[in-house]
Amino acid sequence: MEAQWYESFFTALALDFWQAAVPPTATAAEVDFLVRELGVVPPARVLDLPSGSGRHALALAKRGYSMTGIDISPCAIVSAQRQAEIAGVSAAFLLGDMRKPPAQGPYAGAYCFGNSFGYLSREDMEGFVVDMLGAVVPGGRWVIDTGAAAESLLPHFIEERVLEAGGVTYAVRSRFDSEARRLVQSCKLARGSELQTAEIYYSIYTVQELHQLLARHGWLVLSTYSSPEGAPFQPGDRRLLLVAERPIQP
Repeated sequence: MEAQWYESFFTALALDFWQAAVPPTATAAEVDFLVRELGVVPPARVLDLPSGSGRHALALAKRGYSMTGIDISPCAIVSAQRQAEIAGVSAAFLLGDMRKPPAQGPYAGAYCFGNSFGYLSREDMEGFVVDMLGAVVPGGRWVIDTGAAAESLLPHFIEERVLEAGGVTYAVRSRFDSEARRLVQSCKLARGSELQTAEIYYSIYTVQELHQLLARHGWLVLSTYSSPEGAPFQPGDRRLLLVAERPIQP
């Protein structure tokens, strides 16, 4: 299997930046949204893939859900396990790859948050969507979060920007590869003497293409939102929250 940027990008430097960049109020609103849209009650088994440092999984575990988080970053898994121990909650965090079927399924529901849905190539995305259908029970839901839908990304396209959070500076230069239909970003993270550079990619889909992708592999799209508060998605909205369900009857 060919090595991809996301296999090595999420070091402690990148994880510290993203953990500091998202306020607790945003996480709380997203978790409320997941509870509402997944439509299952504790102690239902729920899958977080990829789980990063576990900010959603840990919050859901505190609410009584039986959580499994899977991520390709060893640093992220160690961080999530440490935070679970500190918080005194029970949650399983496993090292794994989005390109392989999730372990320990099937689950009552699942989600893909943190804008990671576009990380995979278009070929690998087909396999991911198939694997996720098999990872949830019939009637189970999958909630997807992305800011990389074409209708969200292109109207607000920014070529260069510099962000700072948690003492980490994140400089990004972006371009849109229209032939490959992907966003290409040259990134530099810095904190003191620590420096990390990478070129990362996001596969870009229109909302219609996402509907077709999911339907092609057996999913039923229930709704699309632009925010955890439940506003319907409209072209130009910066975020897409999509709720899909595995039908009870094939």
